[in-house]
Amino acid sequence: ASLDTSFFANLGLTGYVAASGRGTVTGTISGVASGFTVVVGLDNSAAQYWGTVSGSSYSITGVKPGTYTATLYKKELEVGTGSVTVTAGGTAILNLASTESIKTTIWQIGTPDGTPSGYLNADKIETVHPSDSRMSAWGPVTYTIGSSSASSFPMAQFKDVNNPTTIIWTATSSQIGARTLRIRTTSSFAGGRPTIAVNSWSSSNPDAPTKIDSRGVTRGTWRGNSSTLHLIPEYSIPSGTLVAGSNTITITVISGSSGDDFLSPNIVYDSVELY
Repeated sequence: ASLDTSFFANLGLTGYVAASGRGTVTGTISGVASGFTVVVGLDNSAAQYWGTVSGSSYSITGVKPGTYTATLYKKELEVGTGSVTVTAGGTAILNLASTESIKTTIWQIGTPDGTPSGYLNADKIETVHPSDSRMSAWGPVTYTIGSSSASSFPMAQFKDVNNPTTIIWTATSSQIGARTLRIRTTSSFAGGRPTIAVNSWSSSNPDAPTKIDSRGVTRGTWRGNSSTLHLIPEYSIPSGTLVAGSNTITITVISGSSGDDFLSPNIVYDSVELY
């Protein structure tokens, strides 16, 4: 049932903006793959609003006048932005297109959508602490491309608990050569970030992500507070590193900070892609 709050306009509330003093933002979206919930968010320093896309269009009503940054989300992954100015009683039109970098992958673990959905313990993290006995064992995990399921890949990797994660991949001669491994994360704690080794080759270490004052995944969420804090390192694997046959890739969480157990530096995975 809808909630009628129109009576607030007659209460003399300081700062309250009645419906007549608000506007609407509408538009279309394009470039987002089917099968995902698509959301448009509006925000500025004073307010924020959200609207779910239906088909290829959206409408957000009751917006206070002002200029807003609009963000297009594929589930929880930011894939597009824009700017829109709203006036009292007016309707602003803003069409948004996805600018997501989609590669033709050789293999992929998880789905790039801004969440760890489908991974080991992802179904319990919002209600169960990572240390709880009801959680499945965190590992360290060895994941085999082609036979392991995403549900065996850890949603989170803790420096002192399940480090490293190992990926075994049997490649054909047409799949080797110079390749790129992209690791999407949704949050980081205590400077945790991934570094990789592929067979005998090791990557350089990525810079530490922006540190936020938060206990991270132990709060029961995978979400950081801004897409700018989501670390998405891409590792260029040089030609001659991968072989036709069995390859071993290790992902290790590193940090200059320390902590015990589930409060050690960690990351939450969104997806891992090789292309």
